[in-house]
Amino acid sequence: MKKILAIAILFATLTSCSILSELTALSKCEFSFHSAQDPVLAGIDVMRIQNYSDLTFLDGQRMVSNILQKRLPFGITANVEVRNPGMVTAALNYIEWIAFIDDVQVSTGRIDQRVEIPGNGGVALVPIRIESDLFEYLQGDNPKTMLNFALNLVDAGGQPTRLSMKIKPSVYVGSTLVPYPDYFTISKSFSSGN
Repeated sequence: MKKILAIAILFATLTSCSILSELTALSKCEFSFHSAQDPVLAGIDVMRIQNYSDLTFLDGQRMVSNILQKRLPFGITANVEVRNPGMVTAALNYIEWIAFIDDVQVSTGRIDQRVEIPGNGGVALVPIRIESDLFEYLQGDNPKTMLNFALNLVDAGGQPTRLSMKIKPSVYVGSTLVPYPDYFTISKSFSSGN
């Protein structure tokens, strides 16, 4: 019985050390936008539209119908790259995020999924799907201006141009979720929460 208890205590200690080292490694990780994909405005794939004349008749009907209903659903996947400059594997279990377009908050959400980032410069991609109704931000504009706004959110290389995010990653320590102290902003260049 004593051997089983000693093995259990040793296992719990090693597991706790592993979790704490993941938490310490996470604090050194750097976050940036890697790319954006699947931008959709009112059900229209924005990546296939270069200018207003590329809209089909059906696309135009869809835009007008949404605007008459006082809504303009927009969705985009922001791929967040996490780089670990440390030696030890880092991990996160949960991310709270706030998305902004031109510094206006348009969406919030959370991801409840474990992501491991290998040490020695290892990288992991975390896809974050952002959904928002842009009508309230653009309601004084005409449909052409609204479409141009959506087209300008992502450049030709798939990089978000007017999108920014604040994130707060967390990791489980035992059964307790331990978050970063506060949100930090990510952009095209790497930044960390430190």
